[in-house]
Amino acid sequence: MFIMDVSKSSAAGAEISSYLLEVEQRIKEWYTGMIDIKVKHRAGDEIIFIAQGYPTAYITAFFISRLWKYERHMPYFGLAYGKIDDKVKNLDVEKWIHPIVKQARMASDSLKMEQKGRETFLFRLEAENKETEMLLNRVVRLQHALETQQTEVQRLVCSMYLIFQKQNLIARLLGKSAPTIYSHFKKGHCELILDSYKEVRIVLDSYQAKELPSNDIVDSGLLEAEIRKIIRKQPGIYLTI
Repeated sequence: MFIMDVSKSSAAGAEISSYLLEVEQRIKEWYTGMIDIKVKHRAGDEIIFIAQGYPTAYITAFFISRLWKYERHMPYFGLAYGKIDDKVKNLDVEKWIHPIVKQARMASDSLKMEQKGRETFLFRLEAENKETEMLLNRVVRLQHALETQQTEVQRLVCSMYLIFQKQNLIARLLGKSAPTIYSHFKKGHCELILDSYKEVRIVLDSYQAKELPSNDIVDSGLLEAEIRKIIRKQPGIYLTI
């Protein structure tokens, strides 16, 4: 699961709140007919997301962060995962009490306290998983450091690679030459950013395979492919969520 908040959201006012409702709806569209999720925009600038499968929340958070519209009001995500006794479809996100909710809240609150250089993702796991928590947070911290160095066009190219994955197609969509797109891709450290995302996803895949019953395991590669397919059909999605 994740708890998402937005930096300096009070400065944007109702515009951000309206946008978050749109983000909530987009997320629901991504997962319709695939897996059970619960997503809720609440408390003005917060979204809570709970889903089947260990990697699902991180996949969702990464796509949101790469497609986000307001660069002065970026989202940040407190992430947690673990086994639960009930089915996701039966949960009431407004009332549900569970250790992973507390962990995600602690992660979100820790990020909120960072007034300068706030990172995008932070994992909080159970005490026995602190080494894994350290590993995951180290990777997403390095990922964030690379992202903050990107120019606006490099960020756009990186996001489009996440969605379209083809240099020539991206060049055509942006009206640029393929060598120009490749130059932005390299200078923006896009390969490292996208590889780090994939590595975190693979680690979460590994843990869910060890800890969850087979009917609760999510095929993250298939999930990601289906999300891409949906996003590609949405006009202008590479410019704004």
